[in-house]
Amino acid sequence: MEGLLKIIVSGLDNAGKTSILTALDKKYDFAKDILQLKPTIRVEYHKMNFLRSNCVIWDMGGQETYREIYINYQDVYFDATDLLIYVIDIQDPERFDNSLEYLNAILTFFSESEMDVPIIITFHKYDPELKADEEILANIEKLREKILNEYPDINILFQQSSIYDIISIVQLVSYGLSVFDKKFFELSELLEYYLEIFNSQALIVFDRNGIIISEYYNDIEPEVYVELLDSIKEHIFLLKRMEEEKIEGNFDFTSTEGILFSYLLRKKIKNEMFFVSAVLREQQKENFFEKFPAFLDDLVKILEQII
Repeated sequence: MEGLLKIIVSGLDNAGKTSILTALDKKYDFAKDILQLKPTIRVEYHKMNFLRSNCVIWDMGGQETYREIYINYQDVYFDATDLLIYVIDIQDPERFDNSLEYLNAILTFFSESEMDVPIIITFHKYDPELKADEEILANIEKLREKILNEYPDINILFQQSSIYDIISIVQLVSYGLSVFDKKFFELSELLEYYLEIFNSQALIVFDRNGIIISEYYNDIEPEVYVELLDSIKEHIFLLKRMEEEKIEGNFDFTSTEGILFSYLLRKKIKNEMFFVSAVLREQQKENFFEKFPAFLDDLVKILEQII
């Protein structure tokens, strides 16, 4: 997975494509930036590094005029695509059919061009207060079934995302990029193995940009879940600040309720910076620090092969 990756972020206008990329870049304190966003004109390009690869993200304006241009000149816009992230506004059911029609045009081009492109479809604007909304949940399921029935031979990963849930934004891009190297599956197995040894709630590996390289979670009781998410968000914000402000050292802190303990370690491997985030119960701290060095050795061995 070395070289230049072309990532298309597509969907109808007002689906939230540029907001996703703004939140991904900023990680925190991005609300004002999103409020000031204007519709994307034609295509905007964003550069991002992911391990050995340079990524160019094509943020494609979704207005009807631009969509017609993209479809008429598909070989210009969609050729050589390495990853498609397609964004559907789950709060806009009146435009679902339009969105699926546009998606069909893109996937038809991939099929006719014999391009095997990983596809991520995210049901966006799935905001925290809507997670128990029966109509929203029903619409997500109907769209999933319709898309799967229409494209049974295409490997599609479905996500839900919201700019009010930064973890969902980070995961959206992370899962897409991880398909390019089988070593990511070994990494996931390693995290699963040590999650059980640590008896921890979460193990996550980030790159220097805050992109999740791999993650694994334990079964979490409802009363702890919100606290776990807050701990992970704190780490995402913190690693971004560590890079921006040249903060040295590693960090650990205990939640105000005293239930969860979290630890953020920075590790440099072959001139690449990685961050390991661990969240566990306070009483598991001693066991965690005793066995953490062995985990770190195993982790470094796999990451050295990836980079």
